[in-house]
Amino acid sequence: MPAKIGVFAVGLEAYWSQFAGVKDGLLGHHKRLREKFAGWDVVDAGMVDNVNRAREAGLKFKAADVDIIFCHLTTYSSSDTLLPVIRPLRDVPVVILNVQVDRAMDLDKTKEIGDWLGTGCTCAGFPEMPAALRRFEYPFSVLTGHLVGDGVLDAEIRQWCLAAEAKNRLRCGEIGILGRPYQGMMDLNVDETNIFRRFGSYVRHLNWEDLAAIVEVGAPAALVEEGKMAAREVFDVPADIDDKHLASIGEVYAATVEIAGKYNLVAMCNHCEVVPSGAFAKVIAASNPVFSLMARRGVACPVECDVKVAIAITLLRTVGGSATLAELYSMDFEHDVCIVGHSGAGDPAIGDGKASLKMSEVFHGKPGSGFLTQFFPAPGPATLVGLTQDPGGDYRLIVAEGEIVPGKAMQLGDTNSRFRFRRGLRDFADGWAMRGPTHHSTLGRGHHAANLVKMGLMFGMPVDVI
Repeated sequence: MPAKIGVFAVGLEAYWSQFAGVKDGLLGHHKRLREKFAGWDVVDAGMVDNVNRAREAGLKFKAADVDIIFCHLTTYSSSDTLLPVIRPLRDVPVVILNVQVDRAMDLDKTKEIGDWLGTGCTCAGFPEMPAALRRFEYPFSVLTGHLVGDGVLDAEIRQWCLAAEAKNRLRCGEIGILGRPYQGMMDLNVDETNIFRRFGSYVRHLNWEDLAAIVEVGAPAALVEEGKMAAREVFDVPADIDDKHLASIGEVYAATVEIAGKYNLVAMCNHCEVVPSGAFAKVIAASNPVFSLMARRGVACPVECDVKVAIAITLLRTVGGSATLAELYSMDFEHDVCIVGHSGAGDPAIGDGKASLKMSEVFHGKPGSGFLTQFFPAPGPATLVGLTQDPGGDYRLIVAEGEIVPGKAMQLGDTNSRFRFRRGLRDFADGWAMRGPTHHSTLGRGHHAANLVKMGLMFGMPVDVI
């Protein structure tokens, strides 16, 4: 289900009879604003200019189950055109668009008060809306710009819509737990009711045997072939991995796609505690490349059944296009970098080239053996994100920006890279740890702290930028 974006304009009804043509002109400006939401599922309530129309707009947005609403200030409007809109929407954030038509008003053509109010270059009512929302204790943000040629405005609107997309994915999809959490990792365990309350995500318990059963019966041939082709696209397949190995990856991939589709999974957190055999062993052996291919499809698949990091991966990948499981590996004080990485599946979008694929006789700390996957994060701007909880159980995001720098990586078969943080290694390590993160995080290309702050508003949680 795509995110639903609510949009409406506000104006003052008293102006329409006083100044001919003003309302039509402002509606024309609003239509131009609507064009910036092309490609999104938009619910437009039109011009809201009195209390009754505001109530109607709020009910329309509620019936459509919108994920976010944008209030376009076309001219001065009193705040009674806004509060009745948002009152029935509870936790749906509103973004106040203080957006005028042009970069500056044409003063030579602005001769009378009606000219000013109808120019689309009026910000007189802008402060009133946030003031009313603060008193109403309602989640909101503001965005200022102009309609024509404002790249900053366009990018911000897109990022808000992506934040709504992330929220929609979590509340409409399910998070699968395949197996059970890694025993003893007490920073990772979750309260499933709290997850559902904050993110809207139902946590579904799955069994490895569900995948093994599909593999035994025989998955659809088309999906098996799709998995084999995808593996060749993503991985640099060495000579000792033959078509039989690729066929096993394809079979497990097909089974995993079926399970993910059956339950509309946005994540498949996974961990195995028993020694596998038969079809189960085939599933475990192929899990790393298969779950990497699922990450390519947008399904987060972190090891050790970490639900919190699965949510962080979903958020970062939605706004940034890539997100791979990570933890702090080792500190290099000589070069002021931290080696960051993790075993298991990775996100193919994290690197520019193909990942390595090789066989291993052991999965460290876990039973079974099979394929190892190592992705090579591309040098350049990067963001590290963790999702953690306060003592009371409330969630918060922890974000740090920096860059992945060229240099040697560990050749363990695990994805890892050299991360130089903006604050420097020593200051970052202390500042990060003092926020109480879990030992898992997610790494993505690009700088996304500002966009992740938007996630805080979407989900009603604080965001700490280190």
